[in-house]
Amino acid sequence: MSNIETLSAGANYTIYLKNESNNDKNFWCFLEKPDGISDYGAFANSSANLFVMSGYGGTNKFNIPAKFVIGAGASNNAVGLGVRIDSSVVNAVDLQQTWEAQYASIPPKQGPHLSLIQGQRSPNNTIGLLSNSFDKMNNENGGWFSNMSFGIETENGFIGVTWSPSPNNQNTITPKFAFYISTGSYSSSQLADFGTISNQAARIELSDFRNSEVTVTFTSRGQWIVQGGRVQ
Repeated sequence: MSNIETLSAGANYTIYLKNESNNDKNFWCFLEKPDGISDYGAFANSSANLFVMSGYGGTNKFNIPAKFVIGAGASNNAVGLGVRIDSSVVNAVDLQQTWEAQYASIPPKQGPHLSLIQGQRSPNNTIGLLSNSFDKMNNENGGWFSNMSFGIETENGFIGVTWSPSPNNQNTITPKFAFYISTGSYSSSQLADFGTISNQAARIELSDFRNSEVTVTFTSRGQWIVQGGRVQ
Protein backbone atom coordinates (compact mmCIF):
# COMPACT_ATOMS: atom_id res chain seq x y z
CA MET A 1 0.00 0.00 0.00
CA SER A 2 1.27 3.50 -0.81
CA ASN A 3 2.37 5.71 2.05
CA ILE A 4 3.07 8.90 0.14
CA GLU A 5 -0.07 10.73 1.22
CA THR A 6 1.89 12.05 4.22
CA LEU A 7 5.10 12.68 2.31
CA SER A 8 6.38 16.24 2.63
CA ALA A 9 6.91 17.38 -0.95
CA GLY A 10 10.32 18.94 -1.47
CA ALA A 11 11.62 17.68 1.89
CA ASN A 12 14.85 15.80 2.38
CA TYR A 13 14.94 12.65 4.49
CA THR A 14 18.11 11.37 6.16
CA ILE A 15 19.07 7.80 7.04
CA TYR A 16 21.98 7.70 9.52
CA LEU A 17 24.13 4.56 9.56
CA LYS A 18 25.88 2.93 12.52
CA ASN A 19 28.09 -0.15 12.33
CA GLU A 20 28.52 -1.95 15.66
CA SER A 21 29.75 -5.20 14.10
CA ASN A 22 33.37 -6.34 14.30
CA ASN A 23 33.98 -5.74 10.61
CA ASP A 24 33.91 -2.77 8.27
CA LYS A 25 30.80 -2.91 6.07
CA ASN A 26 29.56 -1.46 2.81
CA PHE A 27 25.97 -0.23 3.37
CA TRP A 28 23.59 -0.17 0.40
CA CYS A 29 20.30 1.69 0.09
CA PHE A 30 17.44 0.31 -2.02
CA LEU A 31 13.96 1.71 -2.73
CA GLU A 32 10.99 -0.61 -2.26
CA LYS A 33 9.35 -1.60 -5.54
CA PRO A 34 6.31 0.60 -6.29
CA ASP A 35 2.88 -0.74 -7.13
CA GLY A 36 1.96 -0.86 -10.82
CA ILE A 37 5.06 -2.73 -12.00
CA SER A 38 4.96 -6.48 -12.54
CA ASP A 39 6.94 -8.59 -10.08
CA TYR A 40 8.18 -10.64 -13.01
CA GLY A 41 11.21 -9.09 -14.69
CA ALA A 42 11.51 -6.12 -12.31
CA PHE A 43 14.81 -5.70 -10.47
CA ALA A 44 16.24 -3.50 -7.75
CA ASN A 45 18.77 -0.99 -9.03
CA SER A 46 21.04 1.04 -6.76
CA SER A 47 24.28 2.98 -6.97
CA ALA A 48 23.86 4.43 -3.44
CA ASN A 49 26.37 2.89 -1.06
CA LEU A 50 28.62 3.99 1.81
CA PHE A 51 31.56 2.23 3.43
CA VAL A 52 31.18 2.36 7.22
CA MET A 53 34.06 1.33 9.46
CA SER A 54 33.42 -0.79 12.54
CA GLY A 55 32.62 1.41 15.55
CA TYR A 56 33.08 4.61 13.55
CA GLY A 57 32.00 7.63 15.62
CA GLY A 58 31.61 10.06 12.72
CA THR A 59 28.64 10.65 10.44
CA ASN A 60 27.57 8.34 7.64
CA LYS A 61 24.21 9.02 6.02
CA PHE A 62 22.00 8.67 2.98
CA ASN A 63 20.22 11.91 2.05
CA ILE A 64 17.00 11.14 0.18
CA PRO A 65 14.85 13.85 -1.46
CA ALA A 66 11.08 13.42 -1.68
CA LYS A 67 11.32 13.68 -5.45
CA PHE A 68 10.93 10.90 -8.01
CA VAL A 69 12.62 10.35 -11.36
CA ILE A 70 12.05 8.13 -14.39
CA GLY A 71 14.72 6.81 -16.70
CA ALA A 72 14.94 5.09 -20.06
CA GLY A 73 17.79 3.49 -21.93
CA ALA A 74 18.79 1.02 -24.60
CA SER A 75 21.99 -0.98 -24.89
CA ASN A 76 23.52 -4.30 -25.87
CA ASN A 77 22.74 -5.63 -22.37
CA ALA A 78 19.43 -7.40 -21.75
CA VAL A 79 17.65 -6.50 -18.51
CA GLY A 80 18.31 -9.30 -16.05
CA LEU A 81 19.72 -10.29 -12.69
CA GLY A 82 23.33 -9.17 -12.25
CA VAL A 83 23.34 -6.98 -15.36
CA ARG A 84 24.58 -3.40 -15.03
CA ILE A 85 21.96 -0.94 -16.29
CA ASP A 86 22.35 2.85 -16.49
CA SER A 87 19.61 5.02 -17.96
CA SER A 88 20.69 7.15 -20.91
CA VAL A 89 18.00 9.77 -20.19
CA VAL A 90 16.53 10.70 -16.79
CA ASN A 91 13.80 13.21 -15.90
CA ALA A 92 12.35 14.43 -12.61
CA VAL A 93 8.60 13.73 -12.38
CA ASP A 94 5.68 14.90 -10.25
CA LEU A 95 2.71 12.92 -9.03
CA GLN A 96 -0.25 12.92 -11.44
CA GLN A 97 1.99 13.50 -14.45
CA THR A 98 2.06 11.16 -17.45
CA TRP A 99 5.25 10.61 -19.42
CA GLU A 100 6.07 8.66 -22.57
CA ALA A 101 9.30 6.81 -23.28
CA GLN A 102 9.90 6.65 -27.01
CA TYR A 103 12.19 3.79 -28.04
CA ALA A 104 13.70 3.44 -31.50
CA SER A 105 13.28 0.40 -33.72
CA ILE A 106 16.53 -0.77 -35.29
CA PRO A 107 18.32 -0.07 -37.51
CA PRO A 108 20.08 2.08 -36.43
CA LYS A 109 20.68 1.44 -32.76
CA GLN A 110 19.49 4.61 -31.02
CA GLY A 111 18.74 5.68 -27.48
CA PRO A 112 15.19 6.60 -26.32
CA HIS A 113 13.54 9.93 -25.51
CA LEU A 114 11.29 10.93 -22.60
CA SER A 115 8.53 13.49 -22.99
CA LEU A 116 5.78 14.84 -20.72
CA ILE A 117 2.28 14.34 -22.11
CA GLN A 118 0.55 17.66 -21.55
CA GLY A 119 -3.03 17.55 -20.30
CA GLN A 120 -3.03 13.83 -19.46
CA ARG A 121 -3.15 13.47 -15.70
CA SER A 122 -2.52 10.26 -13.83
CA PRO A 123 -4.75 9.40 -10.81
CA ASN A 124 -3.93 10.81 -7.37
CA ASN A 125 -0.63 9.59 -5.87
CA THR A 126 0.41 7.92 -9.13
CA ILE A 127 2.63 8.60 -12.13
CA GLY A 128 1.75 7.44 -15.64
CA LEU A 129 4.55 6.02 -17.74
CA LEU A 130 3.86 5.00 -21.35
CA SER A 131 5.98 3.32 -23.99
CA ASN A 132 5.60 3.82 -27.74
CA SER A 133 4.94 1.08 -30.31
CA PHE A 134 8.55 0.04 -30.95
CA ASP A 135 9.62 -3.28 -32.49
CA LYS A 136 10.89 -5.02 -29.37
CA MET A 137 11.25 -8.47 -30.93
CA ASN A 138 13.29 -7.26 -33.88
CA ASN A 139 15.41 -5.06 -31.61
CA GLU A 140 16.26 -7.90 -29.25
CA ASN A 141 16.95 -10.31 -32.09
CA GLY A 142 19.45 -7.68 -33.24
CA GLY A 143 21.03 -7.41 -29.79
CA TRP A 144 19.44 -4.07 -28.80
CA PHE A 145 17.58 -4.11 -25.48
CA SER A 146 15.39 -1.39 -23.97
CA ASN A 147 15.15 -0.60 -20.28
CA MET A 148 12.87 1.55 -18.12
CA SER A 149 13.50 2.73 -14.57
CA PHE A 150 11.71 4.50 -11.75
CA GLY A 151 13.16 5.74 -8.49
CA ILE A 152 14.90 8.53 -6.61
CA GLU A 153 18.17 10.29 -7.44
CA THR A 154 19.89 10.79 -4.07
CA GLU A 155 23.12 12.58 -3.20
CA ASN A 156 24.69 9.14 -2.95
CA GLY A 157 23.34 7.78 -6.24
CA PHE A 158 20.22 6.33 -7.85
CA ILE A 159 17.87 3.96 -5.99
CA GLY A 160 14.90 2.37 -7.71
CA VAL A 161 13.60 -0.37 -9.96
CA THR A 162 14.46 -1.32 -13.55
CA TRP A 163 12.54 -3.51 -15.99
CA SER A 164 12.21 -4.34 -19.69
CA PRO A 165 9.33 -2.28 -21.16
CA SER A 166 6.67 -3.73 -23.42
CA PRO A 167 5.71 -1.87 -26.62
CA ASN A 168 2.64 0.38 -26.59
CA ASN A 169 2.12 -0.15 -22.87
CA GLN A 170 1.11 1.99 -19.88
CA ASN A 171 2.29 1.64 -16.32
CA THR A 172 0.38 3.48 -13.60
CA ILE A 173 3.01 3.66 -10.87
CA THR A 174 2.13 4.20 -7.21
CA PRO A 175 5.39 5.01 -5.41
CA LYS A 176 6.28 3.73 -1.96
CA PHE A 177 8.55 5.90 0.17
CA ALA A 178 10.13 2.89 1.89
CA PHE A 179 13.70 1.64 1.85
CA TYR A 180 15.96 -1.31 2.50
CA ILE A 181 19.43 -0.93 4.01
CA SER A 182 21.68 -3.92 3.38
CA THR A 183 25.32 -4.95 3.77
CA GLY A 184 25.06 -7.63 1.10
CA SER A 185 27.46 -8.14 -1.80
CA TYR A 186 26.14 -5.78 -4.47
CA SER A 187 27.66 -3.69 -7.25
CA SER A 188 26.73 -0.20 -8.39
CA SER A 189 23.81 -0.17 -10.89
CA GLN A 190 23.91 -3.97 -11.11
CA LEU A 191 20.39 -5.38 -11.00
CA ALA A 192 19.44 -7.32 -7.87
CA ASP A 193 16.52 -9.45 -6.69
CA PHE A 194 14.03 -7.69 -4.41
CA GLY A 195 13.30 -10.90 -2.50
CA THR A 196 16.96 -11.47 -1.68
CA ILE A 197 17.41 -7.88 -0.55
CA SER A 198 14.35 -7.84 1.72
CA ASN A 199 15.48 -11.03 3.50
CA GLN A 200 18.85 -9.54 4.48
CA ALA A 201 18.05 -5.92 5.18
CA ALA A 202 16.59 -3.34 7.51
CA ARG A 203 13.26 -2.02 6.20
CA ILE A 204 12.45 1.65 6.73
CA GLU A 205 8.93 3.02 6.36
CA LEU A 206 8.00 6.69 6.11
CA SER A 207 6.46 6.34 9.59
CA ASP A 208 9.89 5.37 11.01
CA PHE A 209 11.27 8.86 10.35
CA ARG A 210 11.13 11.44 13.12
CA ASN A 211 11.70 15.02 12.01
CA SER A 212 12.68 13.52 8.63
CA GLU A 213 15.49 11.49 10.22
CA VAL A 214 16.02 7.83 11.10
CA THR A 215 18.99 5.83 12.39
CA VAL A 216 19.81 2.31 11.23
CA THR A 217 22.25 0.23 13.28
CA PHE A 218 23.93 -3.02 12.26
CA THR A 219 24.67 -4.75 15.57
CA SER A 220 27.49 -7.02 16.74
CA ARG A 221 25.02 -9.94 16.46
CA GLY A 222 24.38 -9.21 12.77
CA GLN A 223 20.92 -7.79 13.41
CA TRP A 224 19.28 -4.52 12.40
CA ILE A 225 17.82 -1.81 14.64
CA VAL A 226 15.73 1.02 13.19
CA GLN A 227 15.16 4.07 15.43
CA GLY A 228 13.34 7.30 14.64
CA GLY A 229 15.44 10.47 14.65
CA ARG A 230 19.21 10.80 14.87
CA VAL A 231 20.77 8.51 17.48
CA GLN A 232 24.25 9.48 18.69
